[in-house]
Amino acid sequence: MKVLKLIILSIAILANLSTLNANSENGVAKVMKVRGKVFYSQTKKPLAKGDWVPEGAKITTKARSFVKLLFIDKSNLTLGANSEVEVEQFPKKKAGIINLINGQLRSKVSKNYLQIDKKKSKLFIKTKTAAMGVRGTDFQVNYNPANNNTTLITFEGAVAMGSLSSFKKTRFLQDRLEKVVSSPTSVMVRQGQLSGVMPNVDSKPIEPVKINKQQLKALEANDGSKTSSNGDKNKSEKKQMSRNIIPPGMDSSKFSGAGGTEIMGQMAKADSNLKVPTSQAPTLTVTKADPKGTMKEGGFVDTNNALYIPPPKNAPVDPMTNEVIVPVQMGSFDKETGEYKNDFYVVNENGDMIPKNKPQITVNRNPASGGTKPNIMPEEPMNIFNPDGEKPLGNPMLPPVITDDSRPVNDGPDILKNTMDDRDQMLDQTNTTSTNRTRVKVILDRQ
Repeated sequence: MKVLKLIILSIAILANLSTLNANSENGVAKVMKVRGKVFYSQTKKPLAKGDWVPEGAKITTKARSFVKLLFIDKSNLTLGANSEVEVEQFPKKKAGIINLINGQLRSKVSKNYLQIDKKKSKLFIKTKTAAMGVRGTDFQVNYNPANNNTTLITFEGAVAMGSLSSFKKTRFLQDRLEKVVSSPTSVMVRQGQLSGVMPNVDSKPIEPVKINKQQLKALEANDGSKTSSNGDKNKSEKKQMSRNIIPPGMDSSKFSGAGGTEIMGQMAKADSNLKVPTSQAPTLTVTKADPKGTMKEGGFVDTNNALYIPPPKNAPVDPMTNEVIVPVQMGSFDKETGEYKNDFYVVNENGDMIPKNKPQITVNRNPASGGTKPNIMPEEPMNIFNPDGEKPLGNPMLPPVITDDSRPVNDGPDILKNTMDDRDQMLDQTNTTSTNRTRVKVILDRQ
């Protein structure tokens, strides 16, 4: 009896070992790290650290979840939250094909991948509308099936991007994908740049643009595993936004306790250093992408909607950092994750910016006259791509109006003029305070 049990136990152990060997032999990627709800799309079986993922597998992640895979070529891929990916093909002697069905992936690809021809791509990442050929780089891809937008951000190296939006089929061989990413309409997206295929803008990839440098750093530091807490989100929604009247590049401490003459001198010095584009119109406008798909650099990327939000065409440039100064109501980003956020507008997948009841923007000071602070509230909805129907921009802190050309909107104030008006008001209040003090002193002397 004991001998029989020993034989059965031995058979079971051998069967388990055989299964493990088979999994490692058939698998093309190993699960290195997993958090939250991550499972095979077909069977709903959860993935665990150490599992081998076979060719043809589809993987789904839920909210606040991610999985990191190490492929047989030593390249790694991190699938972010609320995403789905398919390991479509991963042969040992040809470039692999990864299909991003939804969401976000981050990948670092080994440069010496299986010693494949250096002139060809070592890995293909594709979505329904775009194909990317990789030859050794660090990059991020986002795809939103609601608008069929695909965006690509390159952190290191270069990635070739071509459009698949005109193709009806969804399955491609390596040779066909190589032709797509090498076609005359494809683009090469280099370090710090963004490109994308956005069918509502152009069937071809947009010309690569540099995104906001601070958002780029935050996105690069997040491999997809970081998430922002709800507490931080609520805090950001409740806090009062403010705008500083001191111009970019000025030392605010020099204004503390200064009299009107001193402030005038500092302002004159700052004004002489302000770098303003010569083509700046007296209003704040944004133009639609030109026929070549070119957009103004320095904007934000909305990774959830796979959108690029360009800054106003005539936005001023910070003389210290040489970066475009983006109006606060165009949004910002989460410093932890790099994700786009907007406290004043809801941006949907179509690029519509819909006002929401969020905190008021006030000038960052209490008026010396005891008056109330000016409020700047969102106006009616607008679209970042749709140029139809020019509408005036009521305040330079509001999102830009999209137009077909560079004609200014007549009713909108210039962002620099608005800043100057605020500073003039501050001077008037300073002078008024000084005058009142003099009057009090004269009355006391007479008594």
